[in-house]
Amino acid sequence: MNTNGSMVRALIVDDDPFSRSQVRKQLERYGDVVEIHAECASGEEGAHAIATQKPDLVFLDIQMRGMDGFAMLDALERRDFGVIFVTSHDAYAIRAIRYSALDYLLKPIKPSEFDAALGHFIANRALLPARLEQLVNDRKEKEAPRTLVIPMRDGDRHLHVPDIIRCEAERNYTIFHLKKGERVMSSRTLNSYEEFLSNNDFLRVHRSHIVNVAHIRSVSMMDEIVLSDDSSVEISRRRKTEILSALKGR
Repeated sequence: MNTNGSMVRALIVDDDPFSRSQVRKQLERYGDVVEIHAECASGEEGAHAIATQKPDLVFLDIQMRGMDGFAMLDALERRDFGVIFVTSHDAYAIRAIRYSALDYLLKPIKPSEFDAALGHFIANRALLPARLEQLVNDRKEKEAPRTLVIPMRDGDRHLHVPDIIRCEAERNYTIFHLKKGERVMSSRTLNSYEEFLSNNDFLRVHRSHIVNVAHIRSVSMMDEIVLSDDSSVEISRRRKTEILSALKGR
């Protein structure tokens, strides 16, 4: 595993001793590239250790007594490190983490998933602090995130949701059609974005299209939706009633 010649300084923050031992056990397999600098049993301990130890990577439990993982991150002055979240299950948190292109591990931790998460950190080490900052800022708004992070080969693209006109499935990829005719391709499927988009007032009108309601101009007699960029999208026959009902009164 390539770490550019430098050891990764890691912290483990989890109020469950067994969970900490699980992460430690997995990290021991990477002793040649990762150093464990501290294990913390609370968010308060974690915040202090991060400020003093200045880690590269933090394994962070989301659900802790007292100061939870997100509250700990919010309390930090600097978030210049990567995070791999650890959780039993928190559907909302997992959605937010995934849309920020960060990693999480479900308890009990599976070695294959651990390997993938650590490999992703190594490959994207320089990008992760900005993704973490975006996640914290989105959660402060206490609404559906208004920015979607799309990992690209040459760096992340942060798409402002109101600029997205429609999303189109292209095999196992998603094409985001933006204002001014710009297109951005993601290596994720359209289905993987559907929940995020539905929380931001998008409608699935066809198996291959999700459209931004704010960009809908009209519905044609040919059962097509006409959008603000003059493009048109066919309405699925089985979705027609649902879509027209959702658009009624707009």
